[in-house]
Amino acid sequence: MQLISGTVGSGGANAINDVALVQAILVKTQRAAATDRAAGPYLASYDGSAGPGTLAAIAAFQADHVFVTANGLAVAPNPRATAGQVAAGDATWAKLLEKVPTEFADMRVLIGGRTVYVAATAAQLQAKLSAAATMTFTNAFRTRVNATINRMHTDHGVAIGVCPQGDRRTFQAQYDLRTSGRGVTNAGPGESNHNFGMAVDLGFQGLRWLQATGSVVTNETWWLHELDKVRAAESQRFWDALRTAGINSGAFRGPEADRPHLQNWNDAGVSMAARLANLLTISGTMRWEGRRGGYSCDLGLGGALIPVGTAVQVWNRQATIALADLQRLRTTAAQRAGAHAGANPGAQPRAAPGQPPPRAGAAGAAPAPATAADVEAMQRELRHQFELADANWQNWTPR
Repeated sequence: MQLISGTVGSGGANAINDVALVQAILVKTQRAAATDRAAGPYLASYDGSAGPGTLAAIAAFQADHVFVTANGLAVAPNPRATAGQVAAGDATWAKLLEKVPTEFADMRVLIGGRTVYVAATAAQLQAKLSAAATMTFTNAFRTRVNATINRMHTDHGVAIGVCPQGDRRTFQAQYDLRTSGRGVTNAGPGESNHNFGMAVDLGFQGLRWLQATGSVVTNETWWLHELDKVRAAESQRFWDALRTAGINSGAFRGPEADRPHLQNWNDAGVSMAARLANLLTISGTMRWEGRRGGYSCDLGLGGALIPVGTAVQVWNRQATIALADLQRLRTTAAQRAGAHAGANPGAQPRAAPGQPPPRAGAAGAAPAPATAADVEAMQRELRHQFELADANWQNWTPR
């Protein structure tokens, strides 16, 4: 059981988390039936406030178990207890721990909070670690993920785990999330830390917490949806604890609204679009630039870069290539090829990716007019360049 930090009850310090924990013990501990009452809990509910009902419950518990003789038949003084009050390590606290049911012998509450939960067992922690071991991260970041999971259990008795799709995502998985309509992410394929094994979403699936009446919630989700329904401010305390554990384990927090997210590096001043463009350039056969909201590419033809749309559009083979831009790049490429052929007699011009072979004739001759079919072929090729970057994800760098 988590040790209370101060005194609870009449004249006590009554910190909200201490009161909630003592109350929860009294809610889960049964009082024997007597001639004037039926058997039942010492306290009907808990709320973190030491009101009259809580004070009466403490007094009743002490009368039954603290200020009595060993056989419980007569009233007796107890120098290790204070009437109406519970203190860490005193006789009342010791009896509370003795009388609470075994399945609630290790309850916890976050500092400043009032939601009491049952601590996870070592086996439950190991199950989360084993599941994380099957997921994909860079080696360096995996160490931080494991450290965060272990720290949450050590510090708070909570067994967190990696959420579904919370490890490395393929570009296709990222595209599916981005276009799902669920508002899960604003990042397109190749624009998330998750695409490179350097981010994790951690959550609280299986957290067993006590409702006000003491009934245990056993169906908590990864994202604390059940707790959010009744105590949104309390769920935020759990997320804050998770992020603190992550930071103390060497990870970095993500956007404020993305509560489960931790990553391997500080993204201040880093453009994900620029870093994807770099990966595309080193992975494929085209030169890229990326800025927030869109990408430009030389289409493998060299020379100027033209706008090709967003990562979502490129992945969906809907890159925004204008016929005029394609024609211009092809013409410029043919002119360079002609100049090269003049300087290197016998050299054979090669087709650009996604384009038909050059026409026979004089070196540097104008290429055939670009067609809608040429645009479609290039859109497929741009998607292929993204696939090459996806396969080369381990060579992505944040700077």
